[in-house]
Parts: sequence; C-alpha cells; structure tokens
Amino acid sequence: MNQIEIELKYKIETISEKPGVYLFKNENNKILYVGKAKSLRKRVKSYFTTKNKNKKVFAIQKHTTDIETITTQTETEALILENNLIKLYKPRYNIKLIDDKTYPYLLISTDEEFPRAEIVKKRDNKKGIYFGPFTDRKALKISLKLALTIFPIASCKKDIAKEKFDRPCLYYQLRKCTAPCVKKIDVVEYRKDVKRFTALFEGKIRELLIELELEMEESSKKLDFEKAAIVRDRIKSLEKIMQKQAIVSNDINAEYDIIEIISEKLDTCIQLLSMRGGRIIGQKNFIFKMPFEILPEEIITTFVKQYYSHTDYIPNEIITSKELLDEKAINSWLQSKQKKEPFKSIMIRPSNEEQRSLLKLANDNAKEKLFSALKIQEMKSKKIINGLEELKITLSLESIPNRIEGYDISTIQGTNTVASCVVFEHGLPKKESYRKFIIKSIDKQDDFSAMKEVIHRRFTGSLSKKDPFPDLILIDGGIGQVNSAKEELDKANIDIQLIGIAKEFEELYKPGKRKPIVLSERSEALKLLQRIRDESHRFAITFHKQKRSKKMLESSLEKIPNLGTKRIRNLFEYFKTIDSIKNANISELVQVDGISKRIAEDIYHFYRKDII
Repeated sequence: MNQIEIELKYKIETISEKPGVYLFKNENNKILYVGKAKSLRKRVKSYFTTKNKNKKVFAIQKHTTDIETITTQTETEALILENNLIKLYKPRYNIKLIDDKTYPYLLISTDEEFPRAEIVKKRDNKKGIYFGPFTDRKALKISLKLALTIFPIASCKKDIAKEKFDRPCLYYQLRKCTAPCVKKIDVVEYRKDVKRFTALFEGKIRELLIELELEMEESSKKLDFEKAAIVRDRIKSLEKIMQKQAIVSNDINAEYDIIEIISEKLDTCIQLLSMRGGRIIGQKNFIFKMPFEILPEEIITTFVKQYYSHTDYIPNEIITSKELLDEKAINSWLQSKQKKEPFKSIMIRPSNEEQRSLLKLANDNAKEKLFSALKIQEMKSKKIINGLEELKITLSLESIPNRIEGYDISTIQGTNTVASCVVFEHGLPKKESYRKFIIKSIDKQDDFSAMKEVIHRRFTGSLSKKDPFPDLILIDGGIGQVNSAKEELDKANIDIQLIGIAKEFEELYKPGKRKPIVLSERSEALKLLQRIRDESHRFAITFHKQKRSKKMLESSLEKIPNLGTKRIRNLFEYFKTIDSIKNANISELVQVDGISKRIAEDIYHFYRKDII
C-alpha cells in the first residue's frame, strides 16, 4: 500500500455517516466522479473494499488521490446537489445521458406581460415553463406550428413591452398570433390563450375540450357568433388530435410515463412513452454509447435523475420494469418538483396487465430503434472506412490518415482576420481539439500570409507540444494556399502530407502540382474531404462573426463618455458575452470594477436607443 492509499484510508475513516455528496479527485485536483449517499462513509468505503470491480470502480480506485464530501440534511437534498455538481463539473466517470446542448426545449416565458413560446437550444436563466427535452427537433417544430394554429400566441422575439409597432407582422395575417404588439387582444384574453397553449403541451386535451365547449355555448347565448365560430374551430382541431391518439387505458384520467431500456454491449436505447388522459400522446427515444458496461438499473437511475431535472412537468406516475438504485430519495425529489399533496410514490413497477403491455410496447420500440441506429451507424462507418482507404490510395499515403486537420481563413476586406483548425479522427469530428487563431501578422487581405502564420503557430508553437501531429492536412483553398502552407512546413523541417480542396470545381491540389486531382462526385474520399472543409469553413465564419460583433460593440462603447480601455476590458471580463452587456440592467452594470452608477446609467440608456 503506497502513501496515497494510506492517506485515503485514514481520510475515509473520518468521513461523516450523514447523507451527502462525495467527490473523487485526481492528482491535478480535477473531479473524476460525483455521487450521493445515504451514509457517506459506507458508500465511499465500498469503492475501495469491493472485490467485484467493474471498469468504472477500477478506474476510480486507480486515479483517485483525494476525496471531498459535502453533508446534507436529507438524501433528497443530496440528490439535488449531486445533479447540480455533475452539471457544473461534468466529471469523467459520471454518465452524461441528457445534454442541454443536444436536445431542444419548448419555452413558454412567464416573466413578460405577454408571454411567448419559442424553441430554445438549452435551459438557461430565462424564466418560464420548459417542455422537453425533445429528441426530434423537426417533430417539435411541427407540434409548435399546430399548437399556434389552435391557440395563437406570440412566438417572435420582439420586445412587446418596450418597442412600439405600427402594424402586426405576417404571423397575425396567417392567424398564428393575436398581435398583442399592436393591442389586438387584451392581456386577460391573451393569458387565457397562453394557459390553454400550456395545457395542450401538458396533454390535457379532455379538460381543454370541456372548457372550450362551455365557452362556445356561452358565446352563442350572448349572440357573439364570431367568437363562437373561432372556439368551434379550436374544438375541431383538438378533436382531430384526439383521433390520432390511440386510447390505451380504461382509465380516462391515467397519467404516467413508461420507461424501458434495451442494451447491446455498450450501445443503449431508452424508450419513453407518455400517457395523458388515458392516451399515449408521445414517445421519445434516447440512444447512447456507454463508456463501459453498466447495469441497466444504474443507467435508468441516472436517466430519471437527469431527464426529470431538465423538465418542469412531472406526471402522476413513472413506470419502469427496473427498481432504481436511489428510489426512495428520487421519489421524494420528484414529489417536491411535482408540488402535489399528499405524498405518494411516483416511481412504480407495473401493477396490472395494461401497464405490463405498455412496457412491452416500449421494449419493442426500444429494440427497433436501437437496431435501426446500429444499422445506420454500421453503414456510416463502412462509408468512412472506404473514404479513408480511398484517400490513402489517391494521395499515395503510407497508411490510412486517421487524424486529419482542416484549415480555413475568414476575413472581410482584410479586417478581423481569423483562422480555424478542425480535427477529424477516424473520419469523425473531434470538437474538443478544434482551435481558433486570431491573425496578428497582417492588417490587409492576404490569405496566403494568413495561412503561413497559422501553420507556423500550429506546428512550431505551444500547440506542437500539446496536440499530436496529423496524418493529413486539408487546406480550404487552391494551389496558392497549399503552397504557402507547404513552404511553412518545409521551413520547420516537418514532413506531413498536405492537400487543398478548391470550392468551384471541388478539385484537389497537392503542393507544387499545377494539375489538380479530380475525383468522382460519388467518391467517399471526396465526400469526407468536403465534410472536413465545410466544418472548417463553418467554424472560421462563426469565430469571425463573433470577433466582428465584439469589435463593433467595443467601438460603440468607446462612444460612451468616461469609458476607457480599462473599463471596457472589465465589462467584457465580467459579462463574458456581447449580448450580456447590451441586455444588462443598471444594478448588474455597477457590479463591474470601475463602473459607477452614472456610467452604468449611460451604458444602459445608450443601448436602449439602438445606437451601435
């Protein structure tokens, strides 16, 4: 037993037996794993005394040099803290199933006089009701379009409270918005539509139909036939939705989610069916590649914690065939999110034939989705392998180019020139290895010199020690850019294969060769190079836009009295993004070092005049 193991052993013995969260750290003080426990000491101790080690436990034992614990009053509090710490630190050995950046959400704002609906990429600080995550963005757009036809609320990004509008936009003409921006509808009536719009996404169609039928009768009695006709059309639209949803429960009030899991080695599919008002109203499937073999119970436990921490709507019951590892704490946590009394168990096993048949339906769907995904993956892999092998032959390489780096320059009339480097390993993008470059050596339009600077910095600077050299370099450009890059490599005495792809005719250029290589449009090698070129171009353009926008904002900030270079730099260091400065209120601005209340007021009013 070495010194670190001895110290860990002593430390474990001093850990509290209270509930809480534990963090395993490595020698660089980086968090490897975050977990929760009813008894911290027992749980932490189990990692270092267990005989049946799986790969995760073995890795944690091998790399942990320190343990940190945070005690809580209850196991439920520990579960919430665990979720938050995993989101914050993204530890290596915690399974990340639901990612904010992967799946979109529907947000219905609640902090505006006239709430609006919009599709957002992730949950952030915006106040509102979030529905999701949705695994199919296209299906979400279709659902939103249909919902706006029935209950037309605002879905634009206009600031209705602050801006003045002369006439309504196209959405009003298409009857997908009631134009609160020009007071075509009062607040009370508008908020009633928002409430109904929300209920539609909650699956409360029966309740909506009853409410609308009463409203139609009332309007008819008041001889308001125009309003009665509008309500009648809404009822017909809702009835059509009802007809598409198969009734699968004898209980018309049945409301639950059904979760099933299927695994094929390290590939896993989780299928979720949603029943509302006795009908299946939707399904979602999540497919993951596990880093190591994990028990189904652990995967479902992690999924439930992550999925329901990302959504605001908790059904009455969640049915699974597996018992969760932290079921008691999870039930308590879900109940607190649900905000219903009295307390009852939300996580349940199937208790009747109907629920068992629904689990089988979910199981069958999960099998089908996983089989389809693996087949598609297999086909894509085959194409990538063919493309890499073809590249080896076409370019006379000694081996298959497993690591390819793509470079592109982005500039407008020589201003804010930047470059990008994207990395593809085994034919797939490796985004954590992407690099951005701000070109420093030129102040005019000169792509050749810019390319020389990038290649010089990448292969002779600090990156040359940090990142492995590629098997192939791809330049977005023709013979001029390729020769410039080659010249810089030769100066550094570096021998790496280099190729350029020219956009106009999609021809390939090798250094010093005027005659291009022309590949068939069906060539898998060409398709692979085009994907890398397009990705490097996208990455460069995005970075250039960010830099240009920041420059524009810096220029506009310089117009504000008493704002010098130091205060502008402090603003960027504090707010991080351009939009954050423009949208900040006075109380937020005065938090910045050097920004007095008077200067904060000047900044605030400056950007409210739309001057930039």
